[in-house]
Amino acid sequence: MDYQVQLNNGQAINLANAEFDAAAFTTTLNDQKINFVNIGGAIINKHIIVSVLPVTATQPETETQA
Repeated sequence: MDYQVQLNNGQAINLANAEFDAAAFTTTLNDQKINFVNIGGAIINKHIIVSVLPVTATQPETETQA
């Protein structure tokens, strides 16, 4: 599944065909001893992560008119 990681500086990291374990990631984010995480090969400060969403949830819906 593809995911998009939104950061608080407006940037996004796109993860294609990534396996994402939400429980393990949540545990990592809640660990006060850990300050940085590896996301898609990028080492980032965990405090700038706003959200991790499936790409289908980040795409705008299109309206159809009859």
